[in-house]
Amino acid sequence: MKNESENTMKSNTFYGTDALQQLRNVLVECEKNKQKIVFLSDTHTNKYCVPVLMEMLEQSASNFHQIIIPAGEAHKTLDSVANIWQQLTALGAGRDAFLINLGGGMVTDIGGFAASCFKRGIRTIHIPTSLLAMVDAAIGGKTGIDFQYFKNHIGTFYPSEMVLIFNEFLSTLPERELLSGFAEVLKYGFISDKQLLDADPQQFTTSPALTLIRQCVDIKKAITTLDPTEKAQRKILNFGHTIGHALESYALENEISLLHGEAIAAGMLAELYLSHRLLQLPLQVAENLSTTYKKFYKPYKFSENDITNLIERMFQDKKNNSNKLLFVLITSIGQAVYDQEVSIDLVRESLHYYLYIVE
Repeated sequence: MKNESENTMKSNTFYGTDALQQLRNVLVECEKNKQKIVFLSDTHTNKYCVPVLMEMLEQSASNFHQIIIPAGEAHKTLDSVANIWQQLTALGAGRDAFLINLGGGMVTDIGGFAASCFKRGIRTIHIPTSLLAMVDAAIGGKTGIDFQYFKNHIGTFYPSEMVLIFNEFLSTLPERELLSGFAEVLKYGFISDKQLLDADPQQFTTSPALTLIRQCVDIKKAITTLDPTEKAQRKILNFGHTIGHALESYALENEISLLHGEAIAAGMLAELYLSHRLLQLPLQVAENLSTTYKKFYKPYKFSENDITNLIERMFQDKKNNSNKLLFVLITSIGQAVYDQEVSIDLVRESLHYYLYIVE
């Protein structure tokens, strides 16, 4: 029986021409063995990204089975998963079928989850089309759907067989989506490589993009290989996410437009303040991020009355135990620690700090 690390390592990552050759090999293998190939996309990636991929493959989308789901976090639900399972069943997909998830983090998360459960697990490949999915969501084997407006509340650990990264898809992204992914790049700067804090979002639309993406992927793979199921060190990848997911959950339930990376950027700002209060991180680190945050993001505002609601949502965070709020905090730039207990009063203080600094 394979151990957890070996299981995670089966998710190989390929870039550019190597990725294209790997995909062609899979398509040839499946055709030879008469295995079903199904491409999963959402309405946005079906319109903008499927044609790009088919042009690279010199194929027509009509040559393949497709499942298309509505775009947007609001559709990352059990109903959407049931729709995917229903269509796989109607196609006669067996346990040897291949589900290829072409899209952003929503598609790779939900596609991975659907694949992990369908007939107790079918083969799957991620082809991330957003910066966020390339550097984060598609890497590391986490799958998930939202439930009762809680982010990724239901999910599995189920590494895809491969992750295939093409920087051509970045040119299809609206600026706001690109900046959403940039927040996860900044996260890697705080927890691992401080040089990433100097990255410019415009770099991800130019030729060095794959170098920067590979840098982030290598950081995440190194961490997740050692701790595939988030028992310890992998938790540091959640920096900014305890508060960020609460903001995202609140926005989702109240039909407020807030992208994942926008929520995480705000969460990192508040959690840097907590790092200052509890671990003596210089407050200047948070102030520097606030400059970047206000330059690239429209600050997300909430009222004093919302703070209690947000804190209640934080108690649903998967890192908590024994009804304690546990955070990932920063000791110095590039160094993170996990399972740091924070009082409700201090969390409230950090949210007040966030509101003050983004005014």
